[in-house]
Amino acid sequence: MKKFIIKVLIFFIAVIIVPSIISYRIDPFNVFHALNIKDNGVEPNKNFVKMTYILNNPDKFDTYVFGSSRVGNIHVNNMWGYKAYNMTYSECLPKEILANVRTFVNNGIYPKEIFVGVDNLSYTIDPESHMNASNAPYELSVANPFEFYSYYLDPSISLSSYFTIINKHEIDDYYSYRFYEFGWNSDYGDNKTSYDFNNAKPSIGSYYRLEETLDEIRELVELCNDNGIKITLFTNPMYYVTYDESVKKNYHEFLKGLSEITEFCNFSGYNAISVNSENWIDNSHYTAEVSDMVLECMCFHAYYEGLYEEGFGYWINKDNINKFIEMLNDSAIKYNSIN
Repeated sequence: MKKFIIKVLIFFIAVIIVPSIISYRIDPFNVFHALNIKDNGVEPNKNFVKMTYILNNPDKFDTYVFGSSRVGNIHVNNMWGYKAYNMTYSECLPKEILANVRTFVNNGIYPKEIFVGVDNLSYTIDPESHMNASNAPYELSVANPFEFYSYYLDPSISLSSYFTIINKHEIDDYYSYRFYEFGWNSDYGDNKTSYDFNNAKPSIGSYYRLEETLDEIRELVELCNDNGIKITLFTNPMYYVTYDESVKKNYHEFLKGLSEITEFCNFSGYNAISVNSENWIDNSHYTAEVSDMVLECMCFHAYYEGLYEEGFGYWINKDNINKFIEMLNDSAIKYNSIN
């Protein structure tokens, strides 16, 4: 019996304990070192890491920009008068933003203002698809820590990332400082990529949950209003190929639904920004330079002549939404006739 127990212990150590320690040490998604992340070539689970960081530094910021990686290049340090942080994380959805803001409130964090970027991804991605190592939400670590940490103690996950880590040649020494101080992804001039815009495909999810998404945005707005948090919604600029496909997937209905909930600032549609590849890193992400224009319109009500008439920086509400949709359609006709 004693030999059997020893064998079981050895098996347990060899199969569970040792692989778990190795996974903890490799920590490709930085969940075990959330307050001291490393530039290892693997994108951190930014939902978890950023939420952990804010909850540990509740008074550092008074304003947050939420959204998918499309808002990732918004330089919040240019938001004069705000102590702002960019909460961007991959495929961030309204359902997850709602959960994050509720977590803030439940922990006594009441931002002065939050900015929320939405677009076609907001209603074409299944939140359940985020139950994985890359995207598992912070709230899962509280509600079901066993499930959450099982993603990261799985040795196959760590080993599959190991070769990415050891083959990373360039270490960005500015990475962790930028991550914690500002939260944004790319700097100015980072749009010089090898992306082939001549063969650009639409960037859009394959799922569809329009009504559920609008309900979550409505609940988010109500949560903010009930707790004295100003909320500003905006639609991200979209590369024209992506915008075209989005219109086929009820994007205009999404805009109409938003207008019934709250006023928002629009940056999507056909315009001089969306049709020029110089303003884009790829078919999904606009540059830091364009992000500054978005900030100027949202925070300081800047007016860009020509762009405004094409819907860029245009404030939408339930009273002007139909006129605005006509404007979007007119711009699409104009640019398609040019091309």
